[in-house]
Amino acid sequence: MKLRKRLMAVFLTAALIMSAVLPAGAVTQNDIQGIKDKLGGIAAQKQEVEAQLANLRGNLARAEEQAALIQAQVLLCEQQVAASRELLARLDGQIEENQRQVADLEAQEAEQMEEFYRQVRWLEETGEASFLSVLFEAGSFSELLDYAMLVTDVMEYSDRIVERLQATQRSLNAARAELEDSRAQQAQAQNGLEENLAELEEKKSQAEALLVQLAASESEYAQKAAQLAVDEAEMERELKEAEAKWAEQLAAGTVSGDWYWPVPGYYGVTSYFGGRYLNGKWESHTGTDIGVPQGVEIHAAQSGVVTLSRYNPSYGNYCIISHGSGYATLYAHQSRLPLVKAGDTVQKGQVIGYVGNTGNSYGAHLHFELRVNGVRDDVLKLYPGLNFIDRS
Repeated sequence: MKLRKRLMAVFLTAALIMSAVLPAGAVTQNDIQGIKDKLGGIAAQKQEVEAQLANLRGNLARAEEQAALIQAQVLLCEQQVAASRELLARLDGQIEENQRQVADLEAQEAEQMEEFYRQVRWLEETGEASFLSVLFEAGSFSELLDYAMLVTDVMEYSDRIVERLQATQRSLNAARAELEDSRAQQAQAQNGLEENLAELEEKKSQAEALLVQLAASESEYAQKAAQLAVDEAEMERELKEAEAKWAEQLAAGTVSGDWYWPVPGYYGVTSYFGGRYLNGKWESHTGTDIGVPQGVEIHAAQSGVVTLSRYNPSYGNYCIISHGSGYATLYAHQSRLPLVKAGDTVQKGQVIGYVGNTGNSYGAHLHFELRVNGVRDDVLKLYPGLNFIDRS
């Protein structure tokens, strides 16, 4: 549930971001900044989705490992199931054999009981008196011995009937006990089989459900990441179009409003625009030098588009900003490469770099130039209300 809520939030955010399109009319700095902000929002959403996707893929990999372990357990369970079934088959065979033995013993017992009953009835009918009469009927001692042996055989036969009957009953009891024990083993094995089967099905269901869930989540995030990549490319295209349109507007438009002094609080001019002596030689100075300590922020004098941003042996680290109507300003000798690069749009007063002493320079200062239609002019003309201090 949390995963789907997060996905929904990402989708809604992306939809809001993509709802911004390039204005049909004129482009403003705010329009360009708005597109940049939305592009940054897409990038953040893309980063979040990619992080979630990586996390899901990690979870999916772990789930696949877990599924492999479960599958190994499943194989063991299947082996146990097969062994249990084999045991059941053997027990069933033993039970059938025991049942046959019990049936045979029961038939044998019935026959012996019938024989026993016949012998008992005969003994009751004859009794001991009949045995004595048999002995007295003997005509000779030899016949007496024969009759005596006959009586003994009869008695022994009766004893054997009883003994066989007792042995049969013992065997029958043992067979019945063995049959009951086999049935108990069968019931236990059957319970174990059912438990193994239940565990097998549960583990399979858990593994399949987890893999399906993670695979679905991965697919959703992968699709969203792909869509955000498309959105990002589209927004970058929109940004390039807006910047190009802005540059066209600057080139065709008219500069309006006051100019921003690039180093507020520092108004000491150490070298003016025009001719000057430098190291004993007369030269034409292309800009105005302002005495400023190292590291002070440099601000854009007017909104515009950066046309150059680089290092030059003479200017050191510098940049040029085109303001439209043929106006452009240059900021030289910066302490490091400017904070802005060619193609960037800047707003009036925006920090674009820091005062330094790079290039052909004899101390930290800002070399500030004005170019009108490509021709250098005195930049101080743009600031008629400022009081400058002559430190030349």
